[in-house]
Amino acid sequence: MTAAECAELWGITPEHFLATIACKPGFPVRITRKPATWKAGEVVEWRDQNRAGKLKKQKASRSSP
Repeated sequence: MTAAECAELWGITPEHFLATIACKPGFPVRITRKPATWKAGEVVEWRDQNRAGKLKKQKASRSSP
């Protein structure tokens, strides 16, 4: 997947994707540097595991007695 295709998954610009998501710890390693590309399955899996709503639910369930 290119940066543009990845950005489309999040609904943001490719520039914003590169500056805010692709650089996060744990984000899949690039296959190529220029142009930046990633394995689609790894990107989708990372997105699904790191969705804001999912993280909030996990935090809430941990703080429940």
